[in-house]
Amino acid sequence: MKKIYFIVAVMLVMVTLTVYGCKSSYNVQPPATHYVWNFIMDNLQNLTITLPKVNGSESFVKHPDDQEFYFDVANGVVVDNQRWGGAIPALLNGPEVGRMVQQNASTGQLQQYGLDAATEILNMDAKMTFLLSGTPVNYEIYVGDSNPEGTTYYIRLASNNDVYTVDKSWYDVLADIVTNPPYVQATLKIDTPTVSSATIAIGATETIHVNATNNGNVTGSFNVNLLLNGNLVNTKVITLSSQASQVVTFQVVESMAGEYVASINQDHNVTFIVQ
Repeated sequence: MKKIYFIVAVMLVMVTLTVYGCKSSYNVQPPATHYVWNFIMDNLQNLTITLPKVNGSESFVKHPDDQEFYFDVANGVVVDNQRWGGAIPALLNGPEVGRMVQQNASTGQLQQYGLDAATEILNMDAKMTFLLSGTPVNYEIYVGDSNPEGTTYYIRLASNNDVYTVDKSWYDVLADIVTNPPYVQATLKIDTPTVSSATIAIGATETIHVNATNNGNVTGSFNVNLLLNGNLVNTKVITLSSQASQVVTFQVVESMAGEYVASINQDHNVTFIVQ
């Protein structure tokens, strides 16, 4: 009988420990996420990223009228939001800290991480201005060396000597907007074509005009295709600088009477009659 009581007691203890363990697991909180800084991206007003080792730099500023970011130069163009809008705001909102590796580092310690801006060439120097409660607040971030494995970079705020690590991907994305600036890519816009005459005689020359514009921020080369009744009859290659336009002219001669639909790049049409 004592043996039975002992077994029951052991089982009760085991059940109690199991229940307690389950309840305890519910109370375990995930580790807190720490950031070097953390602001609402909407408050960012301007940004300058410099890569001293490659002598590269780009600056961007938010225009108050449309709240879009533009290249901060004379007559600067708007950035490509397909590149800017996805990754850049999330990264600039505040890089997630891998860990703090040194609090209030000395000059010698900063040099070990490539973060002594007075004596060393940094990998990156990022300056940004946030508008906080109507007051501009400036921040400057130094990026030094990578760790031996190349998976993280050492960074610190210029205003203090606390050294952190951030993931290499954070550095790569920001460096890319300097080495590969987020210009809107060359994009062809075709206006509705026109003809020299709505009706022409058999064997006469019909002239087709169309205005083509590069809506991108970089120079691009484009094919302008002429189709008649769905059949490709001519192609002209044009090169346009940013926001430039050009009138492209085609001439056709038809030997059969009928109605012809002239199409530019398949979706811009004009009709003429040969009789």
